[in-house]
Amino acid sequence: MTEQPESGELLVGSYLRLVEGCELVMYNQRSQEQGNQLEIDVIGVDSTEQGERVVYTCEVVTHIDGLHYSGTPDNDRWVEYGNEDYQHTLERLWRKFNSDKEYVTDLFDADDYSFVFQFWSPVVRGNRDEKYLLTGLYDMADEFEEETGTELELVINEQYTERIEALREKAGQTEKDYGELGFRILQILEHLR
Repeated sequence: MTEQPESGELLVGSYLRLVEGCELVMYNQRSQEQGNQLEIDVIGVDSTEQGERVVYTCEVVTHIDGLHYSGTPDNDRWVEYGNEDYQHTLERLWRKFNSDKEYVTDLFDADDYSFVFQFWSPVVRGNRDEKYLLTGLYDMADEFEEETGTELELVINEQYTERIEALREKAGQTEKDYGELGFRILQILEHLR
């Protein structure tokens, strides 16, 4: 059974569909394999005008009080990036994106598609206490690209805001219902009198 998308996932899916031009957007995609608990928050599939086919694989963490997963890491791989919670957050995201890559490259033929991996989070704090997590995210993205040959784009803080502002602007320019709940809510807000 597919769970309902969360609010941040709806915004990301709306952005993929209405700004990036994806023809297909799926939420909370789960593997059908027995025992595989994989879930990808948002997948968008786009065919560009040049004939290229792109699969966007997005993990979305909408913690407005800052990116953070409590827990204890399984190893010391991320120890240089701060306390156990920061290490656990990086470890969890690392595993998630590696699983995502394996899943989508099995699902979509790499000869026919290119892949874009994105991590969306509106608030990743960069103050003195949390700079380790922010640095760790950029290092994790670099390592992902080195190991997989595929970019992991961080859509965080200002980049997140810029993309949602582009979506809000589009919402203010149209009244058409595109079947994307996140976008429809923005349309309502942008058209208030």
